[in-house]
This record gives sequence, C-alpha cells and structure tokens, in this order.
Amino acid sequence: MLFRSDGALQFDPETEKFTEFKSVNYKTPNGNAMTYGVAADRHGNGWWAQMGSDTIGKGNIATGKSEEFKLPEVAGVRARQTPEAMKAYEHNEIGFNFPFPWQQGPRRMGTDKNGDTLWVGNSWGGSLSKIDVKTGEISIVPMADSKHEQPYHIHVDNQHNAWGNLWNSDHIYKYDPALGRYTRFDLPRRGTEVRFISLDETRGQLEVLIPIYRTGQMGILTVRSEAEMAAAKRTAQ
Repeated sequence: MLFRSDGALQFDPETEKFTEFKSVNYKTPNGNAMTYGVAADRHGNGWWAQMGSDTIGKGNIATGKSEEFKLPEVAGVRARQTPEAMKAYEHNEIGFNFPFPWQQGPRRMGTDKNGDTLWVGNSWGGSLSKIDVKTGEISIVPMADSKHEQPYHIHVDNQHNAWGNLWNSDHIYKYDPALGRYTRFDLPRRGTEVRFISLDETRGQLEVLIPIYRTGQMGILTVRSEAEMAAAKRTAQ
C-alpha cells in the first residue's frame, strides 16, 4: 500500500495497476485529515492512519470500498477542559502538530502477518492501538510510561511481538501481547530521533533495524535465541 493525502493506493505488481481507496471523511470541520502511516494485512486489505482526526482507514479488497474506524479518546482529558478552552478548540485546525488534548495521534503502523492484528503507535496518547483486522474491534494498550513515551512506527515479528521506536527518547521497545509486557532497549547514541523501524528474520535470527537520523547511522539490534543466551551464561561461568 502507498499513501496519498486523502487515502491510500494499492499497487498490483502483476498488472502494474493502482487502485485508489479514499478516506471516508477526509474533510472535517477543523481541516483536512491527512494520511500518515500505511500497512497491509495478510488478507490483502490496506490500512492507513489519519493522525489529525484519530481515525484509521481500511481499503477493503473484497468490496473495493473504504471503511473507517474511530479511535477512543484519551480517557478523562476532555472532562478536565474549561468551557473557555472548549470554545477555543472549535476553531483549531487539525494536523500533525496541532492536536486536541484528548487525541491519540495514530502514526505509523504494522500488521501481524501470522495473525489478524494491526498495531498502531499513538504518539500523543502514549499508547498502542490494537485492532482486529477482521472485526475492527479496537483496544488501547498504554505504554509503560504513557505520559512521556511517544511511539512512532511499529513492525510485528513472527512471534506476534510488536516492535516500535520512541521518537522522543533513545529507546526502542518490544510489546509481548501474550504476556502483556513491554521490554525496552537503550540505544548506544543520544539525540537519535528514530522515526522508522524494520525487522529482518530471513536468516533464522531476529534483527531490528533502525535509521538514526541525527548521527547519520544505522542501528542493528540482534536478538539472541534462548540457546545462545544459555551458551553465553555457560561461558561466563
């Protein structure tokens, strides 16, 4: 899937043709809800985020039509706003850098190619959106430190774990949905501002790949197997 401002495009490499899927609600009372991240599930459907409107779009291959799913607001934030603030927000123009305080801010996403889950990094809400690609059911998974951690991009490994980067800190993380547990990995550089993440499992070992913009480098995290960890412990003894 390729993104465009008002939706996404599917490219068929065999026919070399594009199919357009437009966002159901691109124009809003507070401006245009631009596309941010895109992904495709194992059924061939395309997904994209409209960051400014807390909306996830879906290009349904079976019907050839677009669908949309609204993310729930960050709990309790709207209720704390004063009437004066709410009146001012009526005139706010939505965008990547001008959120309402209660917005999740979905950015770049990844699907589980061995399952039916779409994971979305909610940068403003400090959380992940877990979406069932078949039913559209949405649940919000807070980050370990939801007030300060801003997830950006997500890729999913062959064991269903969601890997992501925290663009406002020098860390990447793994979320294990089976255990409901986060693991953080400290990067060896500071001021990295990592915005993308990718996984390589083609050689029998998981490698996490990240571009480090501010220092002009590539980062590679090699995840050792249980057997390798056991061997390392025996060597240390």
